[in-house]
Amino acid sequence: MFSAATSRRSRLAYSTLALLLAGAAGIINATSFFAFGQHLTHMTGHVTAVGEAVARGQWAGGLLAGQVVLAFVVGAITASALLDASRHRQRGRHAGALLVELMTLGGVGLWVHEHPGSNEPTLMWGLAFAMGLQNALVTRVSGAVVRTTHLTGVLTDIGIQLVRMAVWVRDGARERGLRGFWRKVGELPSAEQFERTRLHLGLVLAFLLGSIAGSALYLRYGAPAMAMPCVVLLLVMALDISPAGSHTPATSL
Repeated sequence: MFSAATSRRSRLAYSTLALLLAGAAGIINATSFFAFGQHLTHMTGHVTAVGEAVARGQWAGGLLAGQVVLAFVVGAITASALLDASRHRQRGRHAGALLVELMTLGGVGLWVHEHPGSNEPTLMWGLAFAMGLQNALVTRVSGAVVRTTHLTGVLTDIGIQLVRMAVWVRDGARERGLRGFWRKVGELPSAEQFERTRLHLGLVLAFLLGSIAGSALYLRYGAPAMAMPCVVLLLVMALDISPAGSHTPATSL
């Protein structure tokens, strides 16, 4: 994704895709909590819930949490299979996986709208499936550089890269005084070696903004707020099918 052989246009397209999907994940995470009392874009808590339930002998609770984790894994498998099937396409390589995610999210949103207050486990499986699919899609597209459904690794990378930025500025400004320091600081926004860091900062912001928007819309409109990530996915599909999304087959997978 960020190799020297990757064109600037392709990097911009992939970055845009990642930022849009991070925003969509933030919306889904917020709305899933209001709808089901569960955050469903990441699985750490659900795996922990399985362990806690088993330790307490609460098999029903452990089974429910385990089913959510399994749905996430099935989503990841589905995305990988769809990407392999379309790896030779010049355009729309990711459209199949995005369409499956769109249909899943749309179906869940429609059901919640028609059956308000429903806590059907199948709906949680659907959201977990969609998030597993999305996470695997972006992982494959970015060469394991980017995750959009959870931020633990992204925040860790940001912490590491901020130190590297500080060292880069210090080393570049050494023996040049304050003037050299400010020159290096001014170069940070365009320094190629920190392109990934800027993307990661953007992912955190996109996820946060999505969480804010999803919460506000759900509190005001209820289940129809779940249509918002579907609109985002349509935009991503349009980007993938457009000339900006074309690329040499198998370069990023």
